[in-house]
Amino acid sequence: MLRTLHSIPALIASLLLVLVALTGSALSVFPALERARAADTSGVDVAALAHRVSTRLPGVETLVRQPSGTIVAYHMAGSEQHASVIDPGSGEAVADYRPSATQRWLKNLHRKLLLDDPGRVATGVAAACMLFIVLSGLTLLARRMGGWRQLLGPVRGNTPQRLHNESARPALAGLALSATTGLLMSLATFGFIPEGGGADPSFDLRPSGPARMALAQMEALRSVDVSRLAQLKLASPDDPNDVIELETADGAGVVDPSTGTWLAYRAPDAWQRLHATVRMLHTGEGLWWLGLVVGASSLAVPLLAATGFLLWLRRRQSLPRVPDNVPRRDADTLLLVGSETHTTWGFAASLHAALTRAKLRVHAAPMNDIEAHLHDVRRVLVLTATYGDGEAPESARQFLPRLARMPAGAGVSFAVLGFGDRQFPRFCGYARQVHDALAARGFEALGEPGMVDRQSEPEFRQWCKWLGDTLGATLDIRYEPLLPRTTALELVSRTDYGADPQTLTAVLRFAPPAVPARRRRSWRRSPRLPKFETGDLLGVVPPGGASPRYYSLVSAASDGVVEICVRRQVGGLCSSYLTGLSPGATIQAFIRPHESFRLAASSAPVILIGAGTGIGPLIGFIRHNSARRPMHLYFGARGAEDGFLYRDELNGLVGDRRLRTLTTAFSRAANRAYVQDRLLADAQRLRELIVQGAQVMVCGGRQMADGVMNAWERILEGSGLSVAQLRTQGRYAEDVY
Repeated sequence: MLRTLHSIPALIASLLLVLVALTGSALSVFPALERARAADTSGVDVAALAHRVSTRLPGVETLVRQPSGTIVAYHMAGSEQHASVIDPGSGEAVADYRPSATQRWLKNLHRKLLLDDPGRVATGVAAACMLFIVLSGLTLLARRMGGWRQLLGPVRGNTPQRLHNESARPALAGLALSATTGLLMSLATFGFIPEGGGADPSFDLRPSGPARMALAQMEALRSVDVSRLAQLKLASPDDPNDVIELETADGAGVVDPSTGTWLAYRAPDAWQRLHATVRMLHTGEGLWWLGLVVGASSLAVPLLAATGFLLWLRRRQSLPRVPDNVPRRDADTLLLVGSETHTTWGFAASLHAALTRAKLRVHAAPMNDIEAHLHDVRRVLVLTATYGDGEAPESARQFLPRLARMPAGAGVSFAVLGFGDRQFPRFCGYARQVHDALAARGFEALGEPGMVDRQSEPEFRQWCKWLGDTLGATLDIRYEPLLPRTTALELVSRTDYGADPQTLTAVLRFAPPAVPARRRRSWRRSPRLPKFETGDLLGVVPPGGASPRYYSLVSAASDGVVEICVRRQVGGLCSSYLTGLSPGATIQAFIRPHESFRLAASSAPVILIGAGTGIGPLIGFIRHNSARRPMHLYFGARGAEDGFLYRDELNGLVGDRRLRTLTTAFSRAANRAYVQDRLLADAQRLRELIVQGAQVMVCGGRQMADGVMNAWERILEGSGLSVAQLRTQGRYAEDVY
């Protein structure tokens, strides 16, 4: 819900926000430029300044000190009033004072869109929207980072997400200050906040006598330093009843021109001080360096608007559409879906359709969208995947915290179906957490949580039959896998490892199929590939299969090929299909981003750990290490001959210094060892690398990853760190299959 509230005002007011931000950023430069041109006034009092100017510039009426420090004298030149820039040291006019027409136009555009009150209202609304966007965005960022303490940690996600969040972090403080002060100024303009002040202190005051004291001798003027001056209005020589009016940063008063003493003085009240402070913080006038900081923050708004729109558009496009989805208020059945890649939505859509045909009123929504008030809902059905080994998927990460804040669910029944992979120790672990949490909140369980292994359609149908029997309804399930748009890829080369054809490993390289070039007979290969990075996943649905299988990508899109490592599994439908391909064969596949398995943008060391085909993304990271960042690889295989994938290339990468050290472990060699054994043997060196900020990347089978994690717990003993802490910091990542 907060994400929706964050997005709506940003989308509606994006153009206005960009306009206001860019004009504000441009205006922030002027105080700094004026400050650079202003003369030094240190040690000069107002009496001396007024004496010098009046001596050299007869007819001077008013002296104004700009927030930048520039002294401007307004005086009569003939029958017209003239404005001159004054040198405070000599009192001489050094130049005509001409306010910048560009600055004036930008101010009118920034403050009121070149309009009057309607423009002021619009910019005030823009400031309010910006403040809400900043505060809600900060809250969303803290949630995404894993808490407020992790707010400054490494940002993970796809390119628009990283650009959006990484540009937001340094800009949020400046944008919050600019939006808050802009909103306060707008409220003051329309009288919602008083600007303060009382009656004019010069009202009904008269000099004590007709004689005029020399300006340089007036005690009241001598007590004020020029650095505190705002405006000095001198008494008219033609009016014996006129007085001297003085405004300073500390207050305003009236000076007797006959005695040089105060006739009246009033310090600013709280509202005046607040208004002056707000104006200074917003405009930077009087605090030029802060103006530049706030202006620089405003430059992030166009990027935030563009990336925010892209993220919103992606969410809209990726969210599956469920036909006949009943509004939440009218539903008797709430179907909540937790998914990382939207494949769970395919099962949810078929269940929704079956329940609808059974005359139930069903509303389907992501688990993150659960609301405190369930209206007339009688049952809650949850279909959720488990991300990794027991973690919540993307669309369910806020479910448990929100559920904990909900009232008890007495009278509402529920059922949970989990999707996962049985090779993980915590198979459907998140679904179990959801089941227990719902029961703890007083919801009535219809039964134990169901579990589907690797998106098995028969297991899904079996659970749906149980659900129908429990509800007393016949559920007609018509399931069709919900897959992303695929792209055609042609196998251009392969390298095989292993003597046993039943368990061989193949490195497969794909490219877009050859197409005829227009207007010529030659053939060329289209350069277009889907955008992806090393460590992302290639999804493939084999002929005759219903569910995709995922393979870690060795290459990045910039390499011009799609490279994967596949080990043929006995009875494995997809692995047998892929390893049976010959060059020239074409497959249909899609890219699934894997944001949690990316190298952090840093120069800190990287410890790469893999076994078997897990070497794939790791060697991809090494290939792209053109900056020679310290990388250390621990690789495990069955043997040093046919199981040693990329052996020659790895040796070359060591020589090229893209890889600093290569440590191998072979489980079927004479000196049998596993990668975790090599890690423990290098415990001291690895602890030192962790102290240096090293990132750990693990890729391979679940059993290997568990052994590696246990080894790291032993390595980190006594260091004050744990694997869990490294995960939280984004320094321990796994790609486990």
